[in-house]
Amino acid sequence: MAVSGRDRLLAEALKLFAARGYAGTSVADIQTAAGLAPGSGALYKHFASKRALLEAAVAHRSESIVAAREEYDAESPVGVERAVRRAGQLIRDNLAASEDVLRVMLRESEELGDLNDQTWKVITDNAYQRFTDELVASNRAGITNVPDPQAFAAVAISSLTYAATLRALTGHTPGDVDDDRFFEAWVFQTVSALAAPSQSQSHSTRHRKRSSK
Repeated sequence: MAVSGRDRLLAEALKLFAARGYAGTSVADIQTAAGLAPGSGALYKHFASKRALLEAAVAHRSESIVAAREEYDAESPVGVERAVRRAGQLIRDNLAASEDVLRVMLRESEELGDLNDQTWKVITDNAYQRFTDELVASNRAGITNVPDPQAFAAVAISSLTYAATLRALTGHTPGDVDDDRFFEAWVFQTVSALAAPSQSQSHSTRHRKRSSK
């Protein structure tokens, strides 16, 4: 399927912003990278300004996060491992597709201003909070017994986001472990932690054993 002129401008602009910085990239640079004449003004047919283009790129990332959460909800995977694997894969795919946006957001926080806060709210609501809600529901159903669902969700998701951030900044993965191996270890560790008894349960069990002696 042919890429639209607007999408081509967005993609090329992000690559340039990520490599040169927002201030170091001109409208002419973007148009040239997109295969358009530098002085044609083609960018302004789709965006009011270079700033508007940057805002559109960040907004697109936010929309993709919401779409990933909606895809997960629609599928409603059954079973702890399937749910963890699918949620992790959607987060992983979204981060990989947004690598240039991530680089821009990391290096242009002052330029983005409120956009960073808006994007963080979308991430919190659709990833961290959604995972937390899932754990709370799983606890209530007796499937898991996670003492602190919010903190558990934060630890699990931040592992994936850290790996993506490290790759965006350095080109390396944690420990230079292959992406697929890292993900499989993440699934195993997350599922194992969910299957493990809570600390309070373990303490009660040990106490009962001591009392019975």
